[in-house]
Amino acid sequence: MKVCFFADSESIHTIRWCNYFKSMGYDVHLISLKSALIEGISVYPLNMEGIKTSGGNWKTLFKYRAVKKLLKEIKPDIFHSLYATSYGITGALCSFHPYIITALGTDILISPKQSRIYRILLRYAFKRTDKITVVAEHMRTAAIELGAKPENVLAIPMGVDQLVFNSGNRKLSEERFEVISTRNFEPIYNIPHLLKAIKLVLPEIPNIHVTLLGAGSLKEELIRMSKDLGIDQHVTFAGKKTQPEMARLLNQSHVFVSLSLSDGNNISLNEGMACGTFNIATDIPANRQWIEDNKNGFLIPVDDVRLLAEKLIETRNRYDELTKQAEPINKQLLEENGIWQNNMKRMEALYHQLVKS
Repeated sequence: MKVCFFADSESIHTIRWCNYFKSMGYDVHLISLKSALIEGISVYPLNMEGIKTSGGNWKTLFKYRAVKKLLKEIKPDIFHSLYATSYGITGALCSFHPYIITALGTDILISPKQSRIYRILLRYAFKRTDKITVVAEHMRTAAIELGAKPENVLAIPMGVDQLVFNSGNRKLSEERFEVISTRNFEPIYNIPHLLKAIKLVLPEIPNIHVTLLGAGSLKEELIRMSKDLGIDQHVTFAGKKTQPEMARLLNQSHVFVSLSLSDGNNISLNEGMACGTFNIATDIPANRQWIEDNKNGFLIPVDDVRLLAEKLIETRNRYDELTKQAEPINKQLLEENGIWQNNMKRMEALYHQLVKS
């Protein structure tokens, strides 16, 4: 089967998706607004840089003729856009079928609330789509509110690759209490709250250390903030890492923290769960599907720095007890709905269903 994705060639989600279906023997093609290449994948860059998750990408719509021309050359069995706004809407203009849109989070949870134009365009796109997949159950409601037919919306999480993210090499420091965040340095991920909480806990946990993985527009501001708070000796900005490197660092961390204001499916949280970290996350729908507060992690309001500090201290004081309770619950949750290979098999079955029909 020949599959053509229309997605961001720089995105780890796109790379994982393309590589998975290539490994399963599919003829994989990728049309992207960006110019990054993926080894072993036929990539067709449209060289339109500056695509923003925050919106304002209306100029991408004018690329639909170029995409339509490429589809005539590629002749795929399935055309699949990852990200509902910039890619999904533009792809819908091409009138190709079978056509799938996968929404990842901000594209249907935030952007339509900020822009009436996006709401109108998404309604148009969803009417011209054969199936819509979302990466978490709570996103189905958002898609339906935007005009998608309930029977056309499927929740298929992405999940983790257990061959990479597992606790087989877990080894914790006896000298430092290690906290990790693998969220990027953008406003939606709320990293400043973590830095402020670290300042508050220092008297109680003087050996605390935080590793921040990622990149983004707030990096320099966060570096300055850590110095202004006097915690720069307790914070490491580790940059972007490969998945094996991320798994190694998670296995060396006591606690994973995610303070995102909004998420589709928090894959970073799933990766922490798989590597055996104790998890503290914001009390939003994306995290409630994985964490039951005080049972297999802590949920905190998005704006409560003091409570985050209290929960970090409690985690340090009760670490063995908390992890013993959380680990079997996390393992079961991942096995039921959070394994990458299992969820991609569901997507593969959807492809075959659409081609046959």
